[in-house]
Amino acid sequence: MTSRSRRIASGVHPHPDILGPLSEWQAAVVRLQHLDPVTTELVRMRCAVYHDCHT
Repeated sequence: MTSRSRRIASGVHPHPDILGPLSEWQAAVVRLQHLDPVTTELVRMRCAVYHDCHT
């Protein structure tokens, strides 16, 4: 197994002012119902790459 380098240095945290609006935005995106299956899959794959979850 190979070791992956961190994208963000240890100890770095988002500014508290962004957490509330970001959470609201993410919740709104999850509630969207009018995306076609191809776009939904592309977004899912992009998120998997970004979060290194490889699903």
